[in-house]
Amino acid sequence: MKAKLVIIGLISILMIGCAAPNMKFSVPSKTLIDQPADKALVYFIRPSNLGYKINAAVYDDAEFIGFVPYNQKLPYFAEPGKHLFMVVSEAADFINAELVAGKTYYIEVAPRMGMWRARFSLAPITKADLQTERVKKWISTCRLIENKDGAERWAKENASSVSSKREAYLEKWNARGVDNQPTVNADDCE
Repeated sequence: MKAKLVIIGLISILMIGCAAPNMKFSVPSKTLIDQPADKALVYFIRPSNLGYKINAAVYDDAEFIGFVPYNQKLPYFAEPGKHLFMVVSEAADFINAELVAGKTYYIEVAPRMGMWRARFSLAPITKADLQTERVKKWISTCRLIENKDGAERWAKENASSVSSKREAYLEKWNARGVDNQPTVNADDCE
């Protein structure tokens, strides 16, 4: 019995190590978005409150972008071309993107149930989706945010754990084959 408690305790400590709990890593943005003509603007948007206490950490490949709490959207200026975006919490998930300079894209950060806490997936918001009332409501009601310094500190302190998750889950994701991987296409934009 004592051995079981020790194992459970160790697992709990390991799981917390890469957790992004409900900390204040972001604040409402007071900056107007002024998109450079040579960049694509990507909004990571999280309209669902499932797993509301867990922040979703998003990356452009292995480069930390920031956290996306529920009912908020995080802007990111990306180089045009192909990208592999990642979201990390209890696990990692990915999405391909082909971005065009001067265009605006949306990627849904979709929570789902995990073993210990919320997991997240990235879902493309297509050109057709952008015309729906549901997505228009998401865009208008989710608050624009920016990250605080603590977010970058968290990313540095948890880089090893994130890298391990990236490696393990990217292998599984690649095994799905490109036809079964979610993708943001160049024309899925405003």
